Amino acid sequence: MCNLSNTHFLLDFSTMSAILSADDLNDFISPGVACIKPVQDTNTNQEANGNGEVEIQIDSEGNPLEISKIDGKQTNLSPAQISLADCLACSGCITSAEEVLVAQHSHHELVKALKLQDKIFVASISQQSRASLATAYNLPVETIDKLLIDLLVNQMGFKYVVGTSLGRKLSLINEAQHVITNRGKGSNPILSSICPGWVLYAEKTHPYVLPMISTVKSAQQITGCLLKTLTAHDFHVQKSQVYHLSIMPCFDKKLESARPEIFGDTIPDVDCVLTAKELIALLEEESYQLVPKVNPPIVNLPTEDVYSLVAPNDWPYVQYSWTNDPGSASGGYAFNYLRCLQEDMMLKGHDESGFSMKIIRGKNSDVYEMRLSYKEDKVASAAIVNGFRNIQNLVRKLKPNGKATGRVNPLAARRRTRIKNSESTPVEETADPSKVDYVEIMACPSGCINGGGQINPPKDVSEKDWIDEVLKKYNTVPTFDLSLHPKEVQALIEWNKIFEQEHDVNQDRIYKTYFNEVEKPTDPTAILVGSKW
Repeated sequence: MCNLSNTHFLLDFSTMSAILSADDLNDFISPGVACIKPVQDTNTNQEANGNGEVEIQIDSEGNPLEISKIDGKQTNLSPAQISLADCLACSGCITSAEEVLVAQHSHHELVKALKLQDKIFVASISQQSRASLATAYNLPVETIDKLLIDLLVNQMGFKYVVGTSLGRKLSLINEAQHVITNRGKGSNPILSSICPGWVLYAEKTHPYVLPMISTVKSAQQITGCLLKTLTAHDFHVQKSQVYHLSIMPCFDKKLESARPEIFGDTIPDVDCVLTAKELIALLEEESYQLVPKVNPPIVNLPTEDVYSLVAPNDWPYVQYSWTNDPGSASGGYAFNYLRCLQEDMMLKGHDESGFSMKIIRGKNSDVYEMRLSYKEDKVASAAIVNGFRNIQNLVRKLKPNGKATGRVNPLAARRRTRIKNSESTPVEETADPSKVDYVEIMACPSGCINGGGQINPPKDVSEKDWIDEVLKKYNTVPTFDLSLHPKEVQALIEWNKIFEQEHDVNQDRIYKTYFNEVEKPTDPTAILVGSKW
């Protein structure tokens, strides 16, 4: 219990999901010792209520009470809830796609919203979630897509359902342009911001890397902005009347969706984020069925027709809106940057046959570098860094003045020097992400395909084998390589300009995000709850 005389808040964690536990995780930052919620000054309200000085107590049934010290008058208090905004501003813990699950982004809240029937419901689905569900049900991804559309549209009443591919492709285009324009302007690499777990970790523990992080939004947020805007236009309603559900592989996407918009309107682009795990929990608790006993008619329709039927009227390139992208299973941002740079150089007269790309492995499978060369000369490089253990190594190397936070073993350093100086001992080159142009960073080992919200393997299947199976499903999704379709890319850019003009949405509102250093609390009246989650 918090015995604070000016406090009208007690924290209630009963609404938090129990889907996750640390036992499910194989690489994460242990949470801090406390969750912190700053206390509002309620002296004015107390005087207005005539209670004077009060104290907080708990009655025999566990309910919070405010008791006046003047006359003993008791007032019932409502328990406070931790919001996503509180989690973003709190320095009490660091998430790794698993620790903080908040009430307003649960499947229970989605069900409540559906029962009110006062919104127009739309949904977007990530490639990784589709692959996870397809693996769990042992079905092709295209079949899962049709069943998900049947579930959302025909059973739950959603109006539109789209894949996140359009948002991802626009994110990839803008990210590549950003890196190409800014590479070489500083001594440090440009770091991706697509993973909210990594971004939150940087904000709370290593703010010196924030200027290095790209401000281009993720596929989820770009998709949400486009989808809500076009839906509102189609149904002649305000954007606030559109409810967007995003199905993602990662719990931290809930936190990403909660970042307030500062470039234009403040209506959130995503109202609820559910993971594949939570979708299964919803199916188990409600009367909905993803795989009915008798296949719905939609399963027999051509896949592209199904995608077109449930897309907004002006949704461009519907045939590509559920496709995949080459590169990593987290979106392929590093690979796409190099391919776009190569395309840019070819337009300036470089011969395609002169280019080659080399993979340089790191100390483990979650670290590697891709190096683009032209006639044996290195022209650009990008790296993949997955998992917090590898992220910690990277940010130490990026510490100002080159002073890493880790201690160097002098014996190991001398041994490396001897090996390097020995002409008879060949030294295999090892990837160093701190020295490349761009780093694609994901908090989860193996990247987004292994997100904390993906469906767990059966008891008789190892985690590694299960991830391999999900990856195989992911790779069955047809690929649309942006670098091989410059005309379509240009047409998409032109469509985007028209979209901005017709719907009065500026480019920053669609594509730009921001970061804030999260300072340790100095408020002595802040509520601290719990020794651990």
